[in-house]
Amino acid sequence: MFFAGAAGAETGDLKKQVAGGNVEAGERLAMRCKACHTLDKDGGNKLGPNLWGVIGRPKAKVEGFTFSNALDKLDGNWTLEDLDEYLTDPRRYAPGNRMAFAGLRKAGQRHDLLAYLSTLGEKKPATSMPEGQAKAESDKPSAAEPTYADELGLPKGEGREEVAALCSACHSLQIVKQQGLDADRWDGLMDWMIEKQGMPALDPEDRSRIVSYLAEHYGPQSSSRSMRPMNPMMPTMPRMPVMPQPKKQ
Repeated sequence: MFFAGAAGAETGDLKKQVAGGNVEAGERLAMRCKACHTLDKDGGNKLGPNLWGVIGRPKAKVEGFTFSNALDKLDGNWTLEDLDEYLTDPRRYAPGNRMAFAGLRKAGQRHDLLAYLSTLGEKKPATSMPEGQAKAESDKPSAAEPTYADELGLPKGEGREEVAALCSACHSLQIVKQQGLDADRWDGLMDWMIEKQGMPALDPEDRSRIVSYLAEHYGPQSSSRSMRPMNPMMPTMPRMPVMPQPKKQ
């Protein structure tokens, strides 16, 4: 099943495009997947199923995970072509599926992501390039294409890509930018969202980078947030301290 303008029709030889994809760029893109999926071998299911070995795996068949009816009725295995089409527009590929991800419209980004996903599994999917040539193509620097963090206008810094990928999966970054919390409060907010809002627990290293980045770039020094008594993202949390007002002369 391919709809008009699908990725395979655009690229012609998808296996060659994926074999030449930039694995490192694909790994950065995959951080967006980590908001709802684990990527490691024997990783558990979160809001979505584990993605280790997804290429070539039967569709809607992961132990311990209940798929939507939209995906459950699909037959066959996840080929590169199917995943390319699904990642282009998940809702169009399987109307009614639960995945909130809007899709990757840029073919180059999909090829990079599929190149990275191709490294996750015991059996590596066949490509139209010899292994050495595919690696050489993958190691070539990618064109200076804006990253997702660039598109969101996030300032440079360690943790930037994690914030772009993981925070924006569920939140408007405009709201995130307005919080003005220090590192301890950002860390407490993470706990609150996990315990009260059902957010999947983050990888400890990812969480540490996110908290440090948010405290540095969207901490109390960057906002008038500390003047406001309540954090709208966590209304049941204790009220934020109110900054003392200067006395009238």
